[in-house]
Amino acid sequence: MISVDSLLYKIDQRLNKLSTNEHQQIQLEDKILALNEAQIKLIKQKVDGISIANGMGMDSFKKRYEDLQSLVMNYNHQPLPLIVKDSNLNQWVANIHTLEPKYMFYVDSYVLADKGRCIDRKIWINRDLAKHGDLQFILNNDHYKPSFEYQETFNFLSSDEISIFTDGTFTPKNIQIMYMRYPDYINKEGYIMLDGNPSINTNCELETYLEDELLDLTVQNLAMYTENQSAVQSAQFRIQTNE
Repeated sequence: MISVDSLLYKIDQRLNKLSTNEHQQIQLEDKILALNEAQIKLIKQKVDGISIANGMGMDSFKKRYEDLQSLVMNYNHQPLPLIVKDSNLNQWVANIHTLEPKYMFYVDSYVLADKGRCIDRKIWINRDLAKHGDLQFILNNDHYKPSFEYQETFNFLSSDEISIFTDGTFTPKNIQIMYMRYPDYINKEGYIMLDGNPSINTNCELETYLEDELLDLTVQNLAMYTENQSAVQSAQFRIQTNE
């Protein structure tokens, strides 16, 4: 948990030229907006690893696992019912946008399925999402196609749906998804939000040790908006040396 008061104070500290008091006129709501944009950007960087110094994403090592663990919802949080979408392909789908808290990234999943007298057998889904272009290859390959006996199948995401497949011999009922949710919106009382409601105090729920990384991304954005080139360069240097 990172205090919103600490974040706002340190934003001013990093942006201001203390000798001349320049760049102190950024409105509270603009700082809050920049903080939340930076929070989402930081999470995406931690997940894919592309934009961070070591290039390693989520779960690649212990610290990276701990970075985002507070946002991961476990399997049994909210089972989703499956319905048939394509009987020829034995494709079943569930709507992931019904998940609460709001779904952000897929982590893992399994399906409960029936076949004959065998009820609620757990069918594990390959952790890596399948590519849409590989569908026919996987369905026709004895090593990868769905199997009730071996308790395996595969899935892919498309729009607001998650799809799973069977071999036509068993009936999936529910899918249990482990996923990463969106973080709480960072906020500070003192202004009226776009929906007309007054703002309330809400701290950032990321791990405390991520505060500097969150601040660097926030300051970089705000410094660009105010044409504060020295702050932009300083933030960019810190971002490159983070981790």
